[in-house]
Amino acid sequence: MKISLVGGGTAGHVEPALAVGHWLRTNYPEVDIEFVGTASGLETTLVPANNFALATISKVPLPRKISFALLALPFKFLHVLNEATKVLEHTDLVIGFGGYVSAPCYLVAKLHRLPILIHEQNAKPGIANRFGARLTKNVLIAFPQARRTNRRWHNSKMVGMPLRESIVNAAQQSQSEQSNARLSLCEQILFDPILPIVTIFGGSQGSRNINEVVKESLPELLRLGVQVIHGVGKGNELPSPQKGYLPLSYLNNMAELYASSDVIIARSGAVTCAEIAAFPRFAILIPLPIGNGEQKANAAELVSQGFAEVIANQNFTKEWLIQNILEMVERGNDIRHRAHASQIVNSAEIIGLTGISLLKLKGRSE
Repeated sequence: MKISLVGGGTAGHVEPALAVGHWLRTNYPEVDIEFVGTASGLETTLVPANNFALATISKVPLPRKISFALLALPFKFLHVLNEATKVLEHTDLVIGFGGYVSAPCYLVAKLHRLPILIHEQNAKPGIANRFGARLTKNVLIAFPQARRTNRRWHNSKMVGMPLRESIVNAAQQSQSEQSNARLSLCEQILFDPILPIVTIFGGSQGSRNINEVVKESLPELLRLGVQVIHGVGKGNELPSPQKGYLPLSYLNNMAELYASSDVIIARSGAVTCAEIAAFPRFAILIPLPIGNGEQKANAAELVSQGFAEVIANQNFTKEWLIQNILEMVERGNDIRHRAHASQIVNSAEIIGLTGISLLKLKGRSE
């Protein structure tokens, strides 16, 4: 049996797929697992690093306005359908997580009568998964708000977000264990465990606006006694570290950082919101100003629970950060000391078992 895990482009699509892939590999080692992505997305590094096979097809973004690119779209889509047909030739089940590659794979799977299982990570579903939901009734969601999309989504099943095993394990630790993790991290990076720690990142590629605000406000943040761990994003210039400030191109040890931080400042991607809720930690969330508004919707539940404050991208400035950071730290410190070990639903297990059930139904019908 072979399962194709389809989705790519950003960590928001790839990391949930990896969590499901790891669960399947551990519990059903007889199943052949292959990822399907593009040749330019984050999957090209994350998937091989996790020892999974990766097949790639062309990326066909949908033009946002009438242009020559729109006229060429049908021909490009036919080409990518041919690529997807070859990639899925020996597949028995497609599990899709959205992104550019998902739509052609959903269509090929439907044409070849392969079962399709969709997981939507965002509160507002993306184009590919909205298309896929027209082809299958097997739709799983991470946010209950997704059911409001249209009538096809009313019966979708709420399963939460598949998280990395390291995140799940760290979130389920006791307060004392998380405090020990903080002490260990501070010892490694020469931070003072008594002073507040703020972790700031703008996604795997970073954020120019967030990085600029950090650069401008850093002297005052350090003067206020705020220590900063800053993920600047791959490809961006790495600032020089100094006492109380650690810049990194990419944040690899997110579980340790969540456990150790008083405040998180980040975009409100679906995975980030789910990880913040799992610990929980207080967050200043800056929704990406492009897209269909899914990042603002993702943050809504954290805000309602008192775990986050949302600020628009254009309002996140040096002046705002310096004026509000100590209040945010106080709220974050209160949450960090009140938080109990989370009881996290194993979403990867639910998605994996649902997929295995579809495989068995397929087997009985053949």
